[in-house]
Amino acid sequence: MPSSAHQKFSRGSELKQLLAKVREALSADTAVMLLLDVTGAVLEPFGSSGLDVTLRTGARVPVGQGFAGAIAATGEPLILDEIRDDNVINPMLRRRGIQSLLGVPLMRAGSVFGVLHVGSRFRRKFTADDAGHLTSLAEELASWFAEQSLAEHQTAALVLQRSLIPTIPQFFDGLDMAGRYVPAEGDLGGDWYDVFDLPDGRVGFVMGDVLGHGLQPAVIMGRIRSALRSYALIEESPARVLEMLDKKISHFETGTLATVLFAVTEAPYADFVMSSAGHWPPVIVDEIQPAAPVNMPTDAMLGLMPDVTRTDSSVNLPAGGSLCFFTDGLIEQRFGPDNAVDPDAGLAAVARALAGIRTAEANCVAVLSDLLPEDGNADDVALLMVRRLRESGQL
Repeated sequence: MPSSAHQKFSRGSELKQLLAKVREALSADTAVMLLLDVTGAVLEPFGSSGLDVTLRTGARVPVGQGFAGAIAATGEPLILDEIRDDNVINPMLRRRGIQSLLGVPLMRAGSVFGVLHVGSRFRRKFTADDAGHLTSLAEELASWFAEQSLAEHQTAALVLQRSLIPTIPQFFDGLDMAGRYVPAEGDLGGDWYDVFDLPDGRVGFVMGDVLGHGLQPAVIMGRIRSALRSYALIEESPARVLEMLDKKISHFETGTLATVLFAVTEAPYADFVMSSAGHWPPVIVDEIQPAAPVNMPTDAMLGLMPDVTRTDSSVNLPAGGSLCFFTDGLIEQRFGPDNAVDPDAGLAAVARALAGIRTAEANCVAVLSDLLPEDGNADDVALLMVRRLRESGQL
């Protein structure tokens, strides 16, 4: 195993052991560590014990909202004797039967950089002494994290990747959106998503995958992402944008292969125009029709035939409906008794996960929870959920 991957697995194993000790020390059923993302505005699950799937499927928590968000905002411990829908954002905690919570901030140089919390599956009144004990354990965990965060190739690559994954903009009245990037165990790839506004009022959505693993695909992904944004400023057609991007890659990134799906829409967000360069179509679901892949042509991936003519497709999204954009790592997991890679089975699993009317964030949690294996995914995964709100703005 390469040294960077070995370090990552060792670090993950050590974190699980530390969180297990936190659980034992507080006689708790779960222990979860969340870290602020690169914007400092959102907490992301980083590790857990007794709730291992949370690392991959737990909700991202805005600072100031919910239980963990309140701790990050105030920098003070918080006790919840009873969790409810209005005081805990992460649905996975309720799924796992957690009844009571105690949480404290993770501090570095006087500033909050994360949250550590423990949970109980029965009603429990955590005490001030419990909070003091957990605070001491959080200080030890923060020291461990600082030591593990020393510069190394894998960490630098992951930081680069995360810095290029945007915070989902929430200023589009009429849209509910959520996204995830989940790196593969022990390696990094070139998967990404993007959401951006255009000067004419349209909104652009991108889902892409640069083939390969390691730092180089992540670097190339950043260049492709920037180029696509630039071309979208001068070309309205997604197909024309991808044609320009193909020429750019073939000339300046010789040998690079990438799949990209680019879609645009404008208020009231009922009609989407999209084009695919070798990428899986999104899955569409609404209140009438069951979830299914969008029926659209798939043109050649980028880097193969720079002079190919590409195709735009029109897609109608009913009010209350959702589009689920994803990279192949999501559906090319191993399914069934034969443990075989079966994209059709993966698509069917996505459709099942999207059954029911939920928010974009809840749909992200449902899809990742149902499809990603608890012992780690072999390929990285990008996921973008776009939901069109009803006229009232209700979900």
